Amino acid sequence: MIDIVRNNQSVVRLHSGDPSLYSAIHEQMQLLAQAEIPFEVIPGISAFQAAAAKLNVELTVPGLVQTIILTRISGRTQVPPKEELASLAAHQASLCLYLSARHVEDSQTKLLEHYPPETPVAICFRVGWHDEKIFVVPLNQIADYTHKEKLIRTTLYIISPALAETTARSRLYHPEHSHLFRPKG
Repeated sequence: MIDIVRNNQSVVRLHSGDPSLYSAIHEQMQLLAQAEIPFEVIPGISAFQAAAAKLNVELTVPGLVQTIILTRISGRTQVPPKEELASLAAHQASLCLYLSARHVEDSQTKLLEHYPPETPVAICFRVGWHDEKIFVVPLNQIADYTHKEKLIRTTLYIISPALAETTARSRLYHPEHSHLFRPKG
């Protein structure tokens, strides 16, 4: 990139998804800054957002789950000890697990320490691409499904009670709820 820019040409470095998550963009920005080459980062949407849209779900459901955790399991790149999957799973939040298909058995074991085995999991392969696949299976079946479908890369797991059928709803539109645009009358 640096050589091309120094030859008075423009460069676009296109990342799929959201460049702020697991994209290695930090290293590229450092090198460009050191070379005094201006750059701009244009955000995309993350796979978890695209998957939620494809699934027609809201990952934060009042009274059920209000937190979304974006993480990965340790592999070649270790996560800090305080961010190990089992400790994050203890929250039973909507957990979006990136870069973990090669370690799906270990992930499933750690998740089952805190989530019930029937917790729905969306297995999302290449979301937004022409060959995307999305399956919703119980947590205790994610390793089997991953192997059956031969998923190794570009797979996101969304573990969430929000994926189950629920009648829970926000109070925002409830007739008894007042707010700035609808005062109690």
